[in-house]
Amino acid sequence: MDGFKPLRKSYSEPVRGLKDQDLHKRTSSKKFLETWNERDWAPIQKRGSFGHKSIAEKESAAALDSLSPARAAASSASDRRFTPAVVVVDPFSSGALLADGVVKRGYHCIRVNSENASPVAALVQAGMSTQYDATVQFDSEHADPKAALANVVAELEELPWKICCVLPGAETGVLLADQLADKFGTRTNPLQLSNARRNKWVMGETIRAAGVRAVKQKIATTWEEAEEFLRDWNPDPYKVIVKPNQSAGSDDVFLCTSEEEVKKGFDKINGAINGLGVKNEGVLIQEFLEGKEYVVDTVSRDGVSKVTAIWEYDKRHVNDQFNVYFGMKLLPVDDELTKGLVAYQASVLKALQIVNGPAHAEVMMTKTGPCLVEVGSRCHGGEGTWQPISNGCVGYNQIDVTLSAYLEETRFMALPDYPVKLNMSGCEAFIVARQSGVLRGVPGFDIIRSMESHLRGEQMIHPGMFMAKTIDCFTRPASFQLLHKDAAVVKKDYERIRELEERGMWDFSVLCATKPETGAIVIVDPFSSGALLASKVVALGYKLIMLFSEKDSPVAGLVQSGTKLSGEVVQHDEKEGGGSEGELAVEETARKLQALPYPILAILPGAETGVLLADQLADKFGTRTNPLYLSTARRNKYVMGETIRAAGVRAVKQKIATTWTEVQEFLRDWKPDPYKVIVKPNQSAGSDDVFCCTSEEEVKKGFDKINGAINGLGVVNEGVLIQEFLEGTEYVVDTVSRDGVSKVTAIWEYDKRHVNDQFNVYFGMKLLPADDELTRSLVAYQDSVLKALEIVNGPAHAEVMMTKTGPCLVEVGSRCHGGEGTWQPIVEGCNGVGTDQINATVDAYLRPDEWDKVPLMCGESMQRYGREVFLVAREDGRIKSMPGVDVIMALPSFVKAEMAVQVGDDLRKTVDCFTRPGAVQLIHEDAAVVEADYVRIRELELDGMFELY
Repeated sequence: MDGFKPLRKSYSEPVRGLKDQDLHKRTSSKKFLETWNERDWAPIQKRGSFGHKSIAEKESAAALDSLSPARAAASSASDRRFTPAVVVVDPFSSGALLADGVVKRGYHCIRVNSENASPVAALVQAGMSTQYDATVQFDSEHADPKAALANVVAELEELPWKICCVLPGAETGVLLADQLADKFGTRTNPLQLSNARRNKWVMGETIRAAGVRAVKQKIATTWEEAEEFLRDWNPDPYKVIVKPNQSAGSDDVFLCTSEEEVKKGFDKINGAINGLGVKNEGVLIQEFLEGKEYVVDTVSRDGVSKVTAIWEYDKRHVNDQFNVYFGMKLLPVDDELTKGLVAYQASVLKALQIVNGPAHAEVMMTKTGPCLVEVGSRCHGGEGTWQPISNGCVGYNQIDVTLSAYLEETRFMALPDYPVKLNMSGCEAFIVARQSGVLRGVPGFDIIRSMESHLRGEQMIHPGMFMAKTIDCFTRPASFQLLHKDAAVVKKDYERIRELEERGMWDFSVLCATKPETGAIVIVDPFSSGALLASKVVALGYKLIMLFSEKDSPVAGLVQSGTKLSGEVVQHDEKEGGGSEGELAVEETARKLQALPYPILAILPGAETGVLLADQLADKFGTRTNPLYLSTARRNKYVMGETIRAAGVRAVKQKIATTWTEVQEFLRDWKPDPYKVIVKPNQSAGSDDVFCCTSEEEVKKGFDKINGAINGLGVVNEGVLIQEFLEGTEYVVDTVSRDGVSKVTAIWEYDKRHVNDQFNVYFGMKLLPADDELTRSLVAYQDSVLKALEIVNGPAHAEVMMTKTGPCLVEVGSRCHGGEGTWQPIVEGCNGVGTDQINATVDAYLRPDEWDKVPLMCGESMQRYGREVFLVAREDGRIKSMPGVDVIMALPSFVKAEMAVQVGDDLRKTVDCFTRPGAVQLIHEDAAVVEADYVRIRELELDGMFELY
């Protein structure tokens, strides 16, 4: 179900420039751990994002495309090349819908992030997946803000499109949007009052100076200032509001009835990080405004303002909090009250010089008339869940009108000054929990969905999760939108929801004041697809322990944007304590885990680098694992090959060599004919430094390059693996095992080709149905490999070459298929939700009932066909434009594209996974359509994908 919850997954974002990093330059371990712990787990590494979040969203969007000329125009390369761009600063909350509206109108959308690692950047409606042609990051930690601004301006100026407007998507983006609009000379509000439109205290003083009724207030940075203000004021009756000066969503807003309570609130707020991730520099102390609160939403263009909606808030005292949101109702502007609010809002807009763009003003109607609580120079927030209510009642909404004000003057000017009559009656009900505990079920939600006026809803909690009492917007468990022609029906349903909250809404398995300690899952190296594994653990309500096997790992940033993680961070130090082969270091890490206050239920590797340590720790804690004596055989490629050979399984001819003399001796005894020799690191991934050599001189060159160097996983290559070249087509078999029972979750056919002087560059991979002799033989071979290596528990990801004499193992990883898990939506779209390797792995360890539902062969009856296309660049240069992206977006099987480069970036020839410029996911019911689209993308790479300077 859609909801306010942060996005739990996104798509592939290769770390740009990883090969250029000096892997020897490491930050301190302390700094690394602090940085990792403070991450919002949505690092924006991708430079462009195009398409749909899922195949279901693609299919629903297809119907809209035929009705939307603007969207159809957006898929035309010839049209978009010369289309202007709209900058949206912080496109989250309702700003995500604003950005989506930009794209649907056929404009380029540029995302600018105003804060490094913003903690609220994931506040986007679930299911929202907006296209961004470029992403620019403002460095909020830069010592010189002016220089940081100049950097953003310079990067935007490098883009090939004219910027026609700059809009704030969220409250955090207001100041930067003003500055950028001023720099680019686009429609904006006067810069000299920018701070007054963001800082609540300055805001109040500014409208007061203009003769507008304002709240009595004081901004205090010390308790002495607060005391002096209270002494001079002497409030009677003693009702004082204490809140942050820059925040949102009733975050840390206190109603105090004594000086002691004011002091308590002051101490809690001052210097703390608020709900927007901003440090509270001072505390705002205000008079308590007695009355009913309303919200007036407006949009302005060159001083002409239109009221798009007036909402009446339902705020109540509950759970020891005085101002909890219960809901809001849309009102027509047809009486003295609403007309008075409109007039007051006009005076506020004038005082703050909001002459362009949206405004969202909270106004208290007191005995002496309206008084401003605060106004935001951006669209009404709440992730924009109010939008369908506004559409149904008014016929339009603030988000669309904002875009009209900037982009469609005629349409904007044709709108009425305010909505006098409503087409329907509508309201939003914010669900309030009066108890806390672990949920067994939520029967009340089904009752709400059956109501006459039910329109849609967002659910942030689910059975099995702990639900806290509702005290603000961030602890809201759900919300529902109600819409009906009859206002009495809406009122009846709204009141019934309030009754359900008292009795009938919840079924608790345990009632408890705080979240009970649950079992913990350790993910060793939670990056690449391991980040999705960890994210699933969090989603199921388990404690997550993120254990890093190496300090400052150079691949720890390989995490999909939007991956939501939170948990304990533990650092393994191989040098800690010394000892034979790191045994004491493992003991020390085990002690760190034992010191944590929850039982450990499973220990899993997230990435290839975590396999050995995960085995060692699982053995110590007695959790489900594989036999330790073959642990090295499951990680070391040479030992792996010799182990399966000893078990009678076809294996590659090979030699591990630490000196050139050993290599020469092996080659002399072997006498390869024809001369094709593979030279590669013994422990690495992603075709990193893998060479196909046709002479002894080339073998020597490859050996010298690899031996002793640091590979793409940040591991020193101790020796080089020399192997026979396996001629044939390469496949990947993904499996998950539980106590010896193995299930095949996917079979892939690799497309690897010789390009840019590299023989095995990944071009893509195709998901195969498991329904013929070829796939059955691959599965049988994989089964023999699993038995030989005794992989009886957990995931395995085996690369197998189908040669003339049958299948032969290239290598197998005792962890989930990598690539940041970009393949996951293809598996779910083709084989069914929950059948992918990530979900099956979690089920195998934690949910046996769900594990039993996973088929032994997931691809026997594929619903659709899918491919992942790894884009390949054949030349170096600076990118002027990317016309190929628009062509790809129009392909029938297109679902999603993630670009690691954008206009203005340097393009590098693709030689491995780390120099890949992007990836595209294709899914369609017709396999021929997928194949045709795949061929078209390959053609574009030769001519039409990138235009370089």
